Amino acid sequence: MRLVAYLRLPQEEVFRRYLRVTDNVVQMKVVDGHCIFYREGCTVHSGKPWRCGQWPLHPSILADEGNLTAIRASCPGLNREVEYQEFCAILTAYFAKQKGKPNC
Repeated sequence: MRLVAYLRLPQEEVFRRYLRVTDNVVQMKVVDGHCIFYREGCTVHSGKPWRCGQWPLHPSILADEGNLTAIRASCPGLNREVEYQEFCAILTAYFAKQKGKPNC
């Protein structure tokens, strides 16, 4: 796991201090509404997990239009002119091209 190597801590400690597991999905803990490693930018950039590198293109967008609305609010780089269905089609195609990439 890239984050473990970057932090130079045992995996168990990294999980305990920085990660949460929900329904077998590993995520960073959240502090003040942001990733635990966010302080005016990512503080573990070169060690961040693959999924974090994909932000803000999160799969949850495909499940609910409200997720796209929430993510757009925190990411000024997402095009607000693209309708939800078109955005989902573009994101689905992007994920299909990424298939087989490491997920950690």
